[in-house]
Amino acid sequence: MARYSILITHSPGEISHTIAAQRFARQVAGAGHMLSNIFFYGNGTYHANAFMQIPSDEHQSYSEWCDISRDARCPLMVCVTAAVKRGLLCATEAQDAGVTAVTLQAPFEQVGLGEFFTQLHDCDHLVQF
Repeated sequence: MARYSILITHSPGEISHTIAAQRFARQVAGAGHMLSNIFFYGNGTYHANAFMQIPSDEHQSYSEWCDISRDARCPLMVCVTAAVKRGLLCATEAQDAGVTAVTLQAPFEQVGLGEFFTQLHDCDHLVQF
């Protein structure tokens, strides 16, 4: 069984990349491999925006990431620096900024790059979308 880490750097508007990444994540887990984590960096952090309103006839990427996390028991890790820079705030960051809008919610979690790099040492493959 191989261990995979997926790095998402594209914005959710690049729907073909999003669908390919989500399909890959499902295939990895479905083949019996382990998804160690999915890390969102740069414009990829926008995938974690809980306030995204996608029309019902379009691909529901946010809920699909949540489903992948649940089904594969895989953490959805968001670079804290990149997220805050883009206005994506967890409860702690929102409180520190004095705002009430918590745009980043579980199962997405803010982490530092160091934590992601540390976890990479336990992975066999890193795949970027």
